[in-house]
Amino acid sequence: MSPEKKRWVIFYSIAALVAIGLTTLTYFQHEKIEERRAEAELIRTKIADARALIKTTPDLVREVIIQRETDSTIKEILADEEDVNNFVRTLHQFEEEAEISITSWKLQKDARRGKGKEDFRRVGYTLTLESDIFQLLSFLDLVESHSRFMSVTAFKLTASKRSRNPDEEPRHKVQMDLETYVYEPQGAAKEVRIDQYERKRDLLISEISKRSAEMRVANYKYHGPRGRRDPWVDPRVPVDGEQYLSIEQQLEIVDEMVVLADEAMGYWGEIEGAPNLIAEMKGRAKLEEVLAELDEKIRRAQAEAQINYIQASRRFEKQVVAVVADLKAKMNNSEGVQPGPSLTALREAGKSMENHIVAREYELAIDAFSALEPRLGMAERDPVKRPLVDELRGLNRLARTVLDFESIDLQIGGVAIYEERRPVALINGHAVSEGELIGDELIVRNIRKDQIEFAYRGLVLARSIESGSSK
Repeated sequence: MSPEKKRWVIFYSIAALVAIGLTTLTYFQHEKIEERRAEAELIRTKIADARALIKTTPDLVREVIIQRETDSTIKEILADEEDVNNFVRTLHQFEEEAEISITSWKLQKDARRGKGKEDFRRVGYTLTLESDIFQLLSFLDLVESHSRFMSVTAFKLTASKRSRNPDEEPRHKVQMDLETYVYEPQGAAKEVRIDQYERKRDLLISEISKRSAEMRVANYKYHGPRGRRDPWVDPRVPVDGEQYLSIEQQLEIVDEMVVLADEAMGYWGEIEGAPNLIAEMKGRAKLEEVLAELDEKIRRAQAEAQINYIQASRRFEKQVVAVVADLKAKMNNSEGVQPGPSLTALREAGKSMENHIVAREYELAIDAFSALEPRLGMAERDPVKRPLVDELRGLNRLARTVLDFESIDLQIGGVAIYEERRPVALINGHAVSEGELIGDELIVRNIRKDQIEFAYRGLVLARSIESGSSK
């Protein structure tokens, strides 16, 4: 082979080797580029996930804080193991209070035990008991108004046979299912620290109070039989509504008022036949005292619809209401020696109004004042009677103020009380603290765990947290 040819062979060999080397190098570089692209895509995915996490973190932190702060409310409502052990003891206490007789207990099989990882475990009992209908209702009220969650899920009643002996109380047989739940958190995760937790919690105080209020069960107060018949023994009820009192009780009430009305008529006869001024004054004082007592009894009977038996109602209207109205008309039209109501009448009216206010019968207190109001103008001219008239007007203002306060719609969602911080209450969906004004006249005066005090038209009135009722 000639030298020239050898050089070309060597050249082509070297070129081939270089080409092969470049091809190999390009291949490996391409592999690295693909790896870098995969790494870049993974980084982009992580960045997107991190951005999504950052976006949802505030909501997650919010829910975690609310959950932590309402966890204590859940523990108050739901039983723990110790409370479940006391469950039967509590029901025995209810048995004594309601005067029922529990004849058997049966622990229900818990279908959820050992299945899954739920935080709540059901505990149920089947009870068999004997009682009348009102004792049963009282027992149900005690169970379902308990601070811990207890519920009657089903019951079956076998009515007692009617007895010929009126003194023998009917005893119905009842079978019912009761249940409660045990709160057993299954998560064992370590609690995560949240930066500026207290500040964030304070900003969520309204939502925390609202959630806590939603968890608590609203109670209904059972007021007892109130004169009703047991429908499983005697199903009759008046066609125009409930009969709260028996016929005998209604006749007894009317008889008592008729006696007072006859007594009042006797005093009026003494006034008309009085031989002198002193005798007339004494007669008027006695008459007004009896009329004040009758007025209070009439108002109560009409307000509570005590008299609905026809014979009793007719006698009540004819021999009591009509007689009192006639006597008042005669007293107003007669030329008495005293202008306006006497001192005795004013004192009796004040006592009657105070009794109604203490009993929270504000409408009846206003009615008592209205009966005397047309004659108070004359009594005010007497310096001796003026303080009593002022007292009556003050009691009337008090009753009207309380009624106006009760008519104000205040939806109390709950309160939050912390040490070294001003308490906060959730009212009508807004968080308010002590000293703040609600509407035009209502000032939050004091926030407690069970009630909120308000300053209203110079009075301090309160609303209960649980029921929303006024004090």
